[in-house]
Amino acid sequence: MDALRAANTEFFEMGRYLIIGSMLAATMQTFISQEVLLALGKGPVISVIVMQLMAFVLSVCSTVDAFLALAFVGTFTTGSIISFLTFGPMVDIKSTLMFMGVFQKRTVLYLILLPMLMTLLVGIWLNLNVVF
Repeated sequence: MDALRAANTEFFEMGRYLIIGSMLAATMQTFISQEVLLALGKGPVISVIVMQLMAFVLSVCSTVDAFLALAFVGTFTTGSIISFLTFGPMVDIKSTLMFMGVFQKRTVLYLILLPMLMTLLVGIWLNLNVVF
């Protein structure tokens, strides 16, 4: 009985994030034209940068990141999707604010730049070297 209660609680807690994520994905695809998305999503470098910026700004939980990334699979490169899925859970607006409350500015800069550069390099490398 406790397992069912826990599963019910978890379902409703995560369900709201899935709904919010689907609303964000639908809003982005409604208000941003397909031509703009295609232009941004096909470049091996710019696509990774755009997806990292989206991961930082959207600040959704890592559970919903996969749902959001699914909306961009046909539009953005695979390297940029992987970069979105790895960078988003590490660094976003919420975590940056928390970092600034605990660490010095120089440390916060390292905590943001290092994951950004590593996921950027991996995403670009995947786009240039691996055929999907």
